[in-house]
Amino acid sequence: MEIEFKETSARSSGSDRLVNRLRQHRLAQTRFAASEDGSLIVLSLVLFMLMVTMGGLAVDVMRFEQRRTALQQTLDRSVLAAASMTQNLEPADVVNDYFQKAGLAENLDWVDVDRGINYRIVTAGASSNLATLFISNFKFLEESDVDINNLAVAAASGAEQRISNVEVSMVLDISGSMGGSRINNLRPAAREFVTSVLSTAEPGRVSISIVPYNAQVNIGAQMLSAFNVNTTNTHSASACIELPDSTFTSNTMSRTAPFTHNAHFDPYNYTSGWNNMLFNCPPNTGNGQVPMVQNGNTVTPMTDNQGVLHAAINNLAVGGNTSIDVGVKWGAYLLSRSANPVIQHLVNQNRVQSKFGNRPLDPATADVLKVLVVMTDGENTTEYKINDPYNTGDSNIYEHRTNGRVSVYFNRSGSNDWWWPRTNTWNSGRDGGGSNSNYNQLTWPQVWANYSVTYVAYHFYGLALNQNYNNWRDTFMTQVYWNKDTRLQQICNAAKSDNIIVYGIGFEAPTNGRDQVRACATSNAHYFDARGLEISSAFRAIANNISQLRLTQ
Repeated sequence: MEIEFKETSARSSGSDRLVNRLRQHRLAQTRFAASEDGSLIVLSLVLFMLMVTMGGLAVDVMRFEQRRTALQQTLDRSVLAAASMTQNLEPADVVNDYFQKAGLAENLDWVDVDRGINYRIVTAGASSNLATLFISNFKFLEESDVDINNLAVAAASGAEQRISNVEVSMVLDISGSMGGSRINNLRPAAREFVTSVLSTAEPGRVSISIVPYNAQVNIGAQMLSAFNVNTTNTHSASACIELPDSTFTSNTMSRTAPFTHNAHFDPYNYTSGWNNMLFNCPPNTGNGQVPMVQNGNTVTPMTDNQGVLHAAINNLAVGGNTSIDVGVKWGAYLLSRSANPVIQHLVNQNRVQSKFGNRPLDPATADVLKVLVVMTDGENTTEYKINDPYNTGDSNIYEHRTNGRVSVYFNRSGSNDWWWPRTNTWNSGRDGGGSNSNYNQLTWPQVWANYSVTYVAYHFYGLALNQNYNNWRDTFMTQVYWNKDTRLQQICNAAKSDNIIVYGIGFEAPTNGRDQVRACATSNAHYFDARGLEISSAFRAIANNISQLRLTQ
């Protein structure tokens, strides 16, 4: 029994040791598992904090990009609108207005505008400080002088519009008051303008027309033939059209509507003979009775030939009344797309270079700048028109072929039907003697080319019939004066509505003349007062704008 007891005790002691070992192993496993769970928690916490931080950083970056995009898009839209040369507002005001409407007015920093007659460049910049939501927690960045509390948002943009082609009409006053120093100052100023504009332009990019005017505008026989004007037995020495009031409400001209050929005549001179007369419509040809020097008073349609333009300016001759409205009408018409058929007609007649056969260009489809320069030393005065039936056909006035004596026929009772102005007497035959073949029956255009309306009314009719010659003068011609300022502003407004830039020069002009031309101009900045040699400065300022940079496509 004792032996068995010992064996049992021994077995019991071994089992206990095994159990203890198992317990210790399990305890170690439990302790290891507990230790491993703690490490995962810490790692998870670290990863979570990193994710939160990166998410916060992304939020700040996203807010930054949203603000930058808003600034950039507003800048892009505003400078594009401001740079458009079809809008007349101040470019800086346009940009400011865009930012105000976007609620970003306080973020606009600067606007810069660079512009000339043929281009406009607008650049602008904006900025904003954005308070951070999460980056401010990165305290370690403070040591690198980084502002962790605010993000600086900045943007800039620019837009440019540049015109490739330029069309210019120079409307120049050649009325009687332009005589002496005024015409002598005008000629070199106008020549310098032409040279300056053409010298910096690519060939074929710039065309210039010259429109001289006094009481009328002589458009030239070749241009006259492009309109529906009956020139049979009319005034071959001139090419002026009588313009109805309705033509001044637009800068177009009908080629099918009938127009009256305006007479070449002197309304008021009391002496006879063309060398003493101030013609209503300056001639464009010499016929032995018309001074050749006035050839320069005909319109020079679009060209870039500097020699041709200079010659036209040199040949300008002064005389007559002032019709600024008529001058502006023809100057604006030569910039209107509707004049293209007339220009093509002149190309066919070798009056205009073929390279300009597509002009005036259409501003809707071509990059073109149209400039109208209006110069006057006066104000609108009376325009005259010969009334029917004294505008065409044969007159009752006869001239001796050799001695030039004049006889006027009236069908009176009795035999003395012939009035002799030379002696102021009635006679039974014509003055000068000889047969009928010795006399020329003058046409009315020939009468007005040799005698003023007043001279005919007084010497040929008033004295002969013992009537008031003023009544006969009013019978022969009509005066247009009361609505000329209105017509001027109508055509100026029509030109400006057609995107024509209008410059005005008041050259020693009276108050009303200056006021009318200033109102005609695109703005007060487009108007110049000039005296003496200052007219060169006025033309030079306009030319400098046109020639600011070489014109490119």
